[in-house]
Amino acid sequence: MRQQPQRPECRARSIGERRDSTGRMGAQRQRLGKQLHQQQMETIAMFANPQHQPIALTVPLAPAAFVALDLETGDAPPEAIAAAIAGWKAPANWKPETVEAKRREFAEKIIEKAALLDASPILCVALQTDRIRLVLNGMDDSAPAIDGWPVVPCVNERGLLVTLRAWLDASTTPETLIVGHNIRAFDLPKLRHAYIRHGLRLPEILKPRLREENKAETVDTATLFKAFSMEHRDDFCASLDTVAASFGIPRPKAHMSGADCPRLYREGQIEIILTYCCVDVATTTRAYQLMSSAALDIE
Repeated sequence: MRQQPQRPECRARSIGERRDSTGRMGAQRQRLGKQLHQQQMETIAMFANPQHQPIALTVPLAPAAFVALDLETGDAPPEAIAAAIAGWKAPANWKPETVEAKRREFAEKIIEKAALLDASPILCVALQTDRIRLVLNGMDDSAPAIDGWPVVPCVNERGLLVTLRAWLDASTTPETLIVGHNIRAFDLPKLRHAYIRHGLRLPEILKPRLREENKAETVDTATLFKAFSMEHRDDFCASLDTVAASFGIPRPKAHMSGADCPRLYREGQIEIILTYCCVDVATTTRAYQLMSSAALDIE
């Protein structure tokens, strides 16, 4: 049976109901925003004291459904760079002049990419969950004002790792998803190596899965993006800027990249590094929420 056309007054009532629903959703988002802000303030208070020393948590936080993270690194120490260069071996059948030229070329690449060596220090880690945002500063004891991002001063890399472990152990479970862009190839190995390098126990959520252990799953947005793009599905690793442009995620005008962080650190540009890290995590989180249909503003 053909459905009768809806009467004008019924259509008007439906539109009004939709407006009421939209208004209620807006009010809910405002309340949620206030709750998240309060949780962020409580979290920052738990992690930092007036002496800017990281402290351990004794009360678990509400578990996060996911945690998106990103980190920035500085140049490895000179001895690590020298060891990496010394480890290069030329094939036995190369001519001496070829060996020398290739050795110089390899040394230049190592020096240029010194921030990617295992020994390079982690400068900061930004984190975003379905509940809070925060960024850990492992460069000094400052806490620059970054809009929407509480900054936890950790003094140095070791302090950052201890604070990160306390936060992760208190606010994540094996069911918490770890989200990041190229996280499997860079961020996770980098963090794990740093804990070993400092003689520290890994956070539970960062321990790699062994056999059938119940460990946290990882979501790499660089890999997941291939399921959403014909244009970039064959890319080895689409950049975060590429993902953002494809999905229409606003990004600040590009003026730096992660490769600039070592230089900025030497120049004392702490706030710029922290802000850049936060922007990357916010973009990664948005991309993940869009690709998982978890964004609150989509129908």
